[in-house]
Amino acid sequence: MQDQSLISELFTSFREVNQSFYHSMQRAGHHLGVTPIQLLVLKNLRERPRMSLSELAECLFVGPSTASGIVDRMVKAKLVTRERPENDRRSISLRLTPEGDGLWVKIDERRKLMLEPLNELGEEDLNDLLRIHGRIVQILHKAREENKDE
Repeated sequence: MQDQSLISELFTSFREVNQSFYHSMQRAGHHLGVTPIQLLVLKNLRERPRMSLSELAECLFVGPSTASGIVDRMVKAKLVTRERPENDRRSISLRLTPEGDGLWVKIDERRKLMLEPLNELGEEDLNDLLRIHGRIVQILHKAREENKDE
């Protein structure tokens, strides 16, 4: 078994990195009146137009009712639309409006500038981090599945 202080240090490090990313996202959207969670909605719908509400909730790691409230506010702000597909009138798909798409482009440019200093890490370090983070996620998912009934 590994030293628990190292695991604790790792956890603290992840919290600090997560907080730094969150503040970067907050600054990227703040001057345009977009919250970090709304920024993630814009990003996800830009990457996957016509996503369902449940798919979006899964991407955001929130429940469907929370996602619905976020989308409601973004529909009122004319950033997102809800559409009923012709082939399945019971489902609803979400899309960015032209205003939402334009807003994402502006925010994304600003976000990329804010994160540019991370290029100092170099490609090898970034790939190592991605590999290790992926492994951590696998381990934690496996542990969660094994302990699901407890």
